[in-house]
Amino acid sequence: MYKSHLFVLISTILLKSAIGQTDYLSIGNKYLANEEYSNAEKTFREATKSDPSNTIYQCQLALALLNQQEYKDAQTILTVVLSRDTANVGALWYSGLNNFQNEAGDLRKAIMFFEKALLYINKNSRQFYSGNWFIGQSYHILLQTDGLTYNEVSKMLECYAIYLQLQPDADDAKKISSFVQHIKEIRPSSNVEKWVNKS
Repeated sequence: MYKSHLFVLISTILLKSAIGQTDYLSIGNKYLANEEYSNAEKTFREATKSDPSNTIYQCQLALALLNQQEYKDAQTILTVVLSRDTANVGALWYSGLNNFQNEAGDLRKAIMFFEKALLYINKNSRQFYSGNWFIGQSYHILLQTDGLTYNEVSKMLECYAIYLQLQPDADDAKKISSFVQHIKEIRPSSNVEKWVNKS
């Protein structure tokens, strides 16, 4: 699911800034689209050397790294970008992906990054429903492992509702809809501090 939406973000947000850039961006993004992540990494490393202040190159380098499961190196780059620009949508989104994809990642951090990214994304865009899917999925996993508070369960249901509203015909829509209904039926009251549900 998430891979199918990675390049939508690139095309609608990052590529808007490509005008006037060198050819690094189109070459590197072509490698990314073809899943040639090592070549993409090399291209964007050269790009960042040619223009160290270019945050688009840095974000795309991080994307190439996280797709090679180099999560720590990817997050180091993204953290630098966010230290300069806290509203950098690419860095926020990729930080969310980095934590979501990484088995050793922090799903609550993934949620935080996606929530911040959604503040800057058009509510009618594919990124918006994808972001809600990622948040819902992160909470879903946490419900089965660490447990969720009443408010976190509410947030999970809200994000899934947004996703289902925007993507009623998605492949996973029926499964998510059934899960949402099931959780609504068995959800404990708000006086339960934390709820773990493996069903």
